Order: sequence, then C-alpha cells, then structure tokens
Amino acid sequence: MLHKDEIKILRTVKLAPIFVAIFSLLYIFILYENHQIQFKQEIEQLKKQSMLEMETLLKSTVMRVYDVIKTEKSSSTEKIKSNLQARVREAHAIAMSIYRNNKHRSQDEIKSLISDALRDIRFNNGRGYFFIYDSAGTSVMHPILPHIENTNLWDFQDVKGHFVIQELSEIAKIQGEGVSTWWWKKPSDKQTEYEKIGYSKHFPPFNWFIGTGDYIADYEQELKKELLTSINKIRFGKESYIFIIDKQGHYLSHIEQSYIEQNRINYRETNADAITKEVLLIAQAGEGFISYTGSVKPSVREPSRKRSFVKGFDDWQWAIGSGAYLNDIDNIVALKKAQLNKVNNAALIQSIIVSLVVSALLLFLALLFSNVIKNRFQKYQKKVSQNTLALRKLNGSLEEQVFKRTGALECSNTELASTLTHLKSMQSKLVESEKMASMVGVVSGIAHELNTPLGIMVTATTQVDKEVKSFFEKLQTQQLTRKDLQQIEKTWALGYKLLHDNLQRAVQLVHNFKSLSIHNNADELQIFAMKSLLDSFSNVYINRFSDLGMQYNVDVQNELILTSYQSVLTDVLIQLIQNSLTHAFEETLSPCINIKAVRHDDVVEINYSDNGKGCVNIDKIFDLFYTTKRGSDCIGLGLPIVYNQVVHKLSGSITCVPSEHGSLQFLINIPLTLLATNE
Repeated sequence: MLHKDEIKILRTVKLAPIFVAIFSLLYIFILYENHQIQFKQEIEQLKKQSMLEMETLLKSTVMRVYDVIKTEKSSSTEKIKSNLQARVREAHAIAMSIYRNNKHRSQDEIKSLISDALRDIRFNNGRGYFFIYDSAGTSVMHPILPHIENTNLWDFQDVKGHFVIQELSEIAKIQGEGVSTWWWKKPSDKQTEYEKIGYSKHFPPFNWFIGTGDYIADYEQELKKELLTSINKIRFGKESYIFIIDKQGHYLSHIEQSYIEQNRINYRETNADAITKEVLLIAQAGEGFISYTGSVKPSVREPSRKRSFVKGFDDWQWAIGSGAYLNDIDNIVALKKAQLNKVNNAALIQSIIVSLVVSALLLFLALLFSNVIKNRFQKYQKKVSQNTLALRKLNGSLEEQVFKRTGALECSNTELASTLTHLKSMQSKLVESEKMASMVGVVSGIAHELNTPLGIMVTATTQVDKEVKSFFEKLQTQQLTRKDLQQIEKTWALGYKLLHDNLQRAVQLVHNFKSLSIHNNADELQIFAMKSLLDSFSNVYINRFSDLGMQYNVDVQNELILTSYQSVLTDVLIQLIQNSLTHAFEETLSPCINIKAVRHDDVVEINYSDNGKGCVNIDKIFDLFYTTKRGSDCIGLGLPIVYNQVVHKLSGSITCVPSEHGSLQFLINIPLTLLATNE
C-alpha cells in the first residue's frame, strides 16, 4: 500500500507533461516577443546607420569639391604671375632674336620690326597682349591704346594712387624682371578700372621694358567656368551629384541642365524658392544639413524626399551642396524588414513543432516512469519496514556513543578556536610589521618635511588663541582700546596668512608624493618625433629664456621617431629644465641648456646638460628631500619624480654625472619602441 506522499509524487510525475506544454507555449510567446523587439531595434539601427553613412558620404564629397575650389582660388594669383612671366619671356626672346638678326639695320627699323612683331600677338583667350615702354615712361607700343604711343606716362596714377609706369620701369631696371599690381580699364569696359597683375622685363639694347598683364576678375571668371564644367560631371552613389548656387539664387551646376543659369528663388511651381533660400542661408552661416522634397528625382522624374549637405564658399558667394534621396534608404530598410520577418516566421514555426514533439515524448515517458516508480516504491516499502526494526535497536547504543564523543569534541573545539585566534593575531602583526618596514623610509621623509609647515601652523594657532583670550578678557573688563583692536587684527591677519601659506605647502608636498607612485596612469602610447617634442619647449619657455638671455640648443635627427608615453617624457624634460632654471644659473652670465638625442639600435640616448654651477653632493641628487634651496619653496621631490618616471614608466635608466666644466649632465636611456603593459 502506497503512502499519501508517494501517491502525490506519482501524480506529480504524471502532470509533468502538462507543465512542460504550458512552459513551451510561454517560451514560444516570449521568443516571439523578443524577436519583435529585436526586429524593431535592428530596423531603427539600420535607419540611423544608413542615414549616418549617407550624411558622411555627402559631407566628404562636398568638402572635397570645396577644397578643390579653395585651392584653385588661392593659387590663382600665382598661376597668373607664372603665366605672365612665361609670356613676357617669350616676347623678350622674340625681340632679342629680331635685334640680333637685324643689326645691319638702323635702330628705328629694328624698333619698328619688334613693335610690329609683338603688336598682334594675343593669348589667354584673346584678352592678353604685350606693351612696350622705354625706361623714362614713354609708350613705345600699345596695341589696345595706340593713341598713347609716343606719350610719356611716367606720372600716370591708377585709382589707388600707384605710379603704374614708374613701378614697372623700376622693377625691370633694378631686378631685371618682376611682378607689379595696378588698376586698369578693360578693353571691353573702358568706364571701370579693375585690379590687374602685370609682369615687365628689361630690354637692354633700347633701354625698354616689355610687359603684359591680366585682370584677376577675368582669370577667375575663366577658372569658374572650368571648375563648373568639371563639377557638373561628378556623380556618386545611386543618384547623387553636386549642385552650386550663387548668392542671387542662380544654379551654376545641377544634374538638370535646364536649371543652370535659372534663378530658382523666383520659381513658383513648387517649393523650390523656399529650398533655395534655405540653402543660401546655410551657406552664409558656414555649413549644415537640410531636409526637403526635391523638385525631381532623376530616375523617376518625380518629386522625392531628399537630404543634402551645404557648404558656403565666401570668396565667390557660392553655396556648394549635394544630396541623397531618402526613399533609397526606405527601400533598403523595407528589404531588410522582409528578410527579418521571414526569419522570424520560420523560427516561430520551428519552435512550435519542436515544443509539440517534446511535449508528446515527455508525456509518454512520464506515464512509463510512473509505473516503474510505483513498483519500485512497493518493493522499497517492504524493505524499509524490515530495516526500521533493526535501526531502532541500534539507535539506543548510538545515542550513548554520540554523547561521549560530543564531550570530547567540545574540548577539542575550544582549544582549536584559541589556537586559531592566536594565529590570526600573529598574522596581522606580521602583515603590519612588513608594511611598516617598507614605509619607514618614506614616512620619515614625509614627517620631516611636514614638520616645518605644521609646526608653524600650530605656533600661529597658539598665538591667535592667546590673542583671542586676551581680547575677551579686556572686553569683559571694559579695558579694550582701539590700539588693542588694531593689534588683534594684525595678529589674526598674520596668523591666517601663516596658516594658509603653510597649508598650501603641505598640500603641495602631499601632491608631489602622489606623483612618485609607479601606478600613476600615464597617457596611452603615442608615436611622435623627438625633434618636434624638443623644439616645442623653446616656445613654452620663450619668455623665460629671453629674460635670462639663455640659449636653448637641440641636437636631434629629424627622422628619430619614438613609440612611448609622450606626456611622461615631456614631464621629465620639463622637470629637468625647471631644475636648471631654479638652481643652476644664479652665477652664470650666459646661461645655456643643451639637449642631444641619439639612437643606438633600439635605444634612444638623451643627453641633457647646462652650464650652471653644478651640485656638490651629486650622488644624493635623486634622494628624497635633497635640495640645495631648503629655505625656498623647493622640497627636493622634482628629481626623484624624474627618476621614478624614467625607470618605472618609460622602462629606462637615468644617471647624473658632472660635465667637464663642473655643471650637471643627465644621461637618459629609454626604449625606441615601448610595449604597452597592464599594471
């Protein structure tokens, strides 16, 4: 006969498949919800990532175009000068050839031949020509203004007050050839004067100068046409291109050729006017993104949502931009969404099938096991009844033995607890002893240095306390005078100053001790040039060096590149320079600091020296609290910090030796390439 508890166990085994089925359905539901959440997150992430990639591509493309335009604009003046120089030299060569080949003719005939040869030459798309003046300023040949020939224009001034002919003549006579700038009227616009760059070259046989010039405005106009032609061909992505709008709203570059030269601000069929105005506002502000509905998408010839990046080019008042259509991103997202839906549905169906199969299998096994367990329980029940009687007999004797053993164990436990307590006490003492042994050296130094400021603070506090008591005694007896108040005020002010100054000194002392720790985190490893690092100190200390009349000499190869902690090495060198400035040059007339860096295989040797007064106890220079200026703010921690940084952070070595003149010389050896370590 089975007990009630055993019957409950069998029923629980039979109900297990039902619980499995319920948990399977719950698992399927949770799995489905997780898939939906993950699906939404992936879609949002995909949208953000696609938008970011699109914006990055747009901005980088526009900035490349902007850089090209800026470069061409900034180099336009030099290109004009170079072109004019080449042209004038060609004309000079022609004139010299005519002169050499016609020496049998008279000078007037040769002059006429040269003038006729150069008069009709045109270049730079027809706007360029040559002119000839003698060195006294008389026009010899001018193809555009022939009426000024044989006229002296030595005193001619442009609208800016420049003596144009004088400057061209002086440059040609003194330098042989060169560039000049003036303002002159265009052949096509004789009412307005424009800035012009000219080039003149001396022609010694007749004391002439041959020259030419070009208008900056004409050159830039031609440059704009060339740039716009190239920019109008740029295509990237699916349907992205570069558009350029001037400040009046005219499209200068666009994929739709019909838009070029149109003023889209006044175009009223769509919202193009508002878009153009917004683009121009962004360009005036510098740069930025804009979202809008484009008037036409090239592939479908219909309006479409668009996002563009705009960059302003102030010199020419251009708005340079490029955009991408947002429905391209929507298409990518839709495709990904369909793929994820397909995966989710397949996973859901698979999970349901697996759950049903597992539930059926567990139900069959549960029924089978319940019968087996029932038979086992009946056999065990009979055996348990037989063993119960035997156990009752043994129970009496066991209780007596347990009582005896318990007493013995209690005694042993008491002794063991006492021994364990003693061992723990000894262990704590040993740990504290070990700590104290390692800290004695540093603590004694700290106590020595802190003793002075703390002693002054105690003395100041005692004096102020004494004055306060005296103040209240006189106040209570009504014997307080104005002189007493003034004396108390001076005492309190002096006491506060002593407290403040010595507290600051104590804080600085503690801060410097913290810098000695080898576990202070340095910056990450960096690759840097040694020469650039050493040269930077001349800028940092330029005023200090100038005040002292000091020379700062650096001897290092340009190609010496290190992989190390740049900030740590910088701090080491600053400490050494500061040490020299503080201690070395009190009696030196022409102070000097020399730093030399040389590579030896995989090691860089840095030789730092000055021409100061040196140090007597050089073997103590890296000891804690050793200083030659104990009365000042120096407390003797600078060079110990340097030693700590070189040895423990830069994995190198540092030694100090006297130089041949008695001053100090520091030799530092550090690895050329320092490997990162986990501390």
